[in-house]
Amino acid sequence: MTGRAFAGMLQARLYVSRRLVAYSCGCAVLVALAAPAGVTTPLFLCSLLGIVMALDQTPGRHRHLDRCEQSAPLFGRELARAKALVPCIAALLATVLFACTQFARGSPDGLDTLVVVPPAVVACTLTALSATTRRGATRALYVLLACAAIGGAYALAVIADKFLAELAFCIIVAFFALRQYGETLARFDPI
Repeated sequence: MTGRAFAGMLQARLYVSRRLVAYSCGCAVLVALAAPAGVTTPLFLCSLLGIVMALDQTPGRHRHLDRCEQSAPLFGRELARAKALVPCIAALLATVLFACTQFARGSPDGLDTLVVVPPAVVACTLTALSATTRRGATRALYVLLACAAIGGAYALAVIADKFLAELAFCIIVAFFALRQYGETLARFDPI
């Protein structure tokens, strides 16, 4: 895929999801104004926002984009990478705004938020993307797996205070989640 096509898909998906992205960022700022100290609140909130934004990528929600992407000469794995960036960027933007609000409040947890939360956000968002291609119990299972990824990241980063272990866990989860999503989209690839 060319960079231009990749950027075009990213721009189009972000444009149609602009309201959800704006609401998520506003929610992150409002919660950051009232949140207690620590990284627990941003970890769970921004990860859940990532899950919501991932579920917005479900085929059929934006039919005109789905038709354009299906008619483009793209492989399923290329499409998966492009579609995965949209909820990840939006969730990471909410995380950054949460941390900026913490800095503005004078909270010392802004830097911790920027270090600990993004790996968990990306891992759970990518896991939730696989729910977009499924229905029923398997869809719910992938959402539960995304919540389990949040729980695992929380246990490693906050309870055990092992940032490197959390980072390794999130990298492994994100890799396999993106690979699974790409393979699922590749099954529908006519080439």
